[in-house]
Amino acid sequence: MFKKGIILLLIALSFFWNNAWAFKDKKSFEAVRVTESPKIDGKLDDQAWVDIPVITDFTQYSPYNGDPASFKTEIKVLYDQTAIYIGAMMYDPNPDSILRELGERDADRALNADHFSFDLNPFNDGVYGMTFKVSASGVKTDKKKIGSGRHGIDESWDVVWQSAVDINSHGWSVELKIPYSAIRFPKTPEQVWGVNFWREIRRKREWSTWNYVNNEVGDQFTYLGEMKGIESIDPPLRLSVTPYLSGYLEKNSENSYWGTSFNGGMDLKYGINESFTLDMTLIPDFGQIQSDDVILNLSPFEVRYHEKRPFFTEGTELFNKGNIFYSRRVGSRPRGFDKPEDDLQEQEEVIENPVESKLINATKVSGRTNKGLGIGFFNAMTGKMYAIIQDTESGEKRKYLTQPFTNYNMLVFDQSLKNNSYVSLANTNVWRNAYKDELFYTANVTATDFNILDKSNMYSVRGQAALSQKYYDSLDTDLGYRLFLQMGKTGGVIRAEYETEIISDSYDPNDMGFERNRNEMTHQGTFSYNIFKPVGIIQNSRNSLEIQYRGQYKPFEFSELELALSSFTSFMNFWYTYVEFEYTPLGTHDFYEPRVDGRSYYRYPTFTSSCFISSDRRKKIYGRIRFEVARTFSPYDQKAFEISIEPTFRLSNRLQFTFDTRYSKWTNDIGYVNINSAEDSIYFGKRDNITLSNTIESSFIFTNRSYLTFRLRHYWSRADYQDKYYLLQEDGYLDPVSYSENHDINFNIFNIDMVYVWRFAPGSEMSVVWKNSIYSEQSEIINGYFENLKNTFNSPVVNSLSLKILYYLDYQYLKRRS
Repeated sequence: MFKKGIILLLIALSFFWNNAWAFKDKKSFEAVRVTESPKIDGKLDDQAWVDIPVITDFTQYSPYNGDPASFKTEIKVLYDQTAIYIGAMMYDPNPDSILRELGERDADRALNADHFSFDLNPFNDGVYGMTFKVSASGVKTDKKKIGSGRHGIDESWDVVWQSAVDINSHGWSVELKIPYSAIRFPKTPEQVWGVNFWREIRRKREWSTWNYVNNEVGDQFTYLGEMKGIESIDPPLRLSVTPYLSGYLEKNSENSYWGTSFNGGMDLKYGINESFTLDMTLIPDFGQIQSDDVILNLSPFEVRYHEKRPFFTEGTELFNKGNIFYSRRVGSRPRGFDKPEDDLQEQEEVIENPVESKLINATKVSGRTNKGLGIGFFNAMTGKMYAIIQDTESGEKRKYLTQPFTNYNMLVFDQSLKNNSYVSLANTNVWRNAYKDELFYTANVTATDFNILDKSNMYSVRGQAALSQKYYDSLDTDLGYRLFLQMGKTGGVIRAEYETEIISDSYDPNDMGFERNRNEMTHQGTFSYNIFKPVGIIQNSRNSLEIQYRGQYKPFEFSELELALSSFTSFMNFWYTYVEFEYTPLGTHDFYEPRVDGRSYYRYPTFTSSCFISSDRRKKIYGRIRFEVARTFSPYDQKAFEISIEPTFRLSNRLQFTFDTRYSKWTNDIGYVNINSAEDSIYFGKRDNITLSNTIESSFIFTNRSYLTFRLRHYWSRADYQDKYYLLQEDGYLDPVSYSENHDINFNIFNIDMVYVWRFAPGSEMSVVWKNSIYSEQSEIINGYFENLKNTFNSPVVNSLSLKILYYLDYQYLKRRS
């Protein structure tokens, strides 16, 4: 009995220790109203800052969570009818040691510099928020957040605000001006906003905050203090337009001339009220975005590439609810892109077939009411797309419709709840104009998304449910569903989580969303032990064990049991490592690789180990190395090796180079190659897959508003089957077969992206971009690197040089000038 009492006491003390800080009272202060705003020059010597209450007493977030900050920080906050003003003095006994590397906007933690940042949640609900960050070198970063934990972080969010820094004999100071046009807030006479201030001393890798943040929870917006005193503000009309002009010179090596084109369009922002904003882009031009890192895809799944188009990356965090929105569906490859080849008559050829649908316009409306209800609406339209087919003898041309006019819509409702929780409802709808082919249909997907946390934010239940519907003119409606549930102790030193997911065989959100796997059921348990305060040479560490069970949902069949052990450790010398071990003891029944419903391929048990090491990023030379080895216990002697090395040379605060080399080799990999539907035969092949990728990145930063970047990537991948093919049997195993077709692939992608950006005024910029692109795919394997490179350079080359100017026009600024 005594032992049980001791155990219960220890459990109670552990719970109190883990949660004591969670119930710590919030700090608060009052902003001071001024009639004359300070000049934003980084120096706190304006009359407006005199006799303003000082906010101080910072506490460490890391490495010693809860201890006093090493150096003193003082902050003052003002406001007027147009903006909030923040002045901060970061004291430092060694100003010469302040790190202040220059970089591009939104460089954030990649920058080797001290930082000051301001977290703001005008609705004070612990869910919605934004961060404004400035480095000691004056580089700005802003990002938006909605949802708990790391879900819903929008790092590409850019708004117009001002900042300036000053290095002085006492340390460094910063001034921020955040206009009300950049934020959204409830319509109330007196505002109470959730806020926090952060400071990073880069050389010490120390982060400290004004209001204490428990690093065992992992969500900084859970621990906001309060800013009061903002009263009776009458925000001005929020209206801005950003027209653009762009010109292109483009040359294909198969032509002797340079083609030219000119574009013009406009982005518009309109503040419907204090809380809601309308964003619209008309005739957008995305020709200057960075080239995709295209890869050779031998899998049965589509490759998901990152969205890089500004309109679709900025302010879209609300549309991530329910996991049913993948913005690259808008303006993607026409659905009938491959069909013209099947419709050719004798002596006809396809001479033109656009690979992207033309985007006419796109609109977003989003905001949040004073009751915590977030509402988002998205609409985009793409025009009709045609391929051009020409008769090779007569020269007569005809159009072939590859995609009709298409309308994309999404509507989201997101209600914030107590304890930083939320519940959401989202719907997407894709409507296509009438078309002769029943391939074209109307798609509708509805999803709910919720995350419920307890008062301590240590325990949570998160879930999603989605229903997909396809409406055909001549076929029955397709219905499918997806269910996801995750629960457990998600904060603290010891954590335990369970999650399960069911995806029906007919669930398909891919007209506007992204889902690789269908007809699948998954159960997963995760147990982790974490170190949040330094112990010996270890600064912090996260260690976890995962057990995952996967199977086909209908009819139910076992697929895979996977055991995974991983550990991430950061050391006191600012190196860190990540190691992981994975094992599938029962092998895998792969229901996707055969590309035929009801068939599976058996993969033998596999053991994989990987390690990642990164050195101290504060040094002039630092780097990362990753390697992975895998062994499949099969009669085919299957094994894999992969290594990547990424050194960075920081030659100065303005100039740096990064080289990223990656090499991988799968020996005797086995996968799908072809199908003979008439004979109901599925052919597999044994192949050696070798991939070598080299990327060079460099940047020269003239000022924090003007910079030049260079990126070169050569990706070379080949699959050599060596005439070893098999026939897939009904039981999932393989039998050797005589097979005469050649499926060898030698695949190359070579890209250069060179970009100069000058942000010549708030919200305005000029960019000059040179892009060079080479694509090569052939069935003849080339083994020598330089021979392959020579062959690649003999392939068709596309060169593009473009100039684009955007000019931000704000209604209030124009009104003052008139």
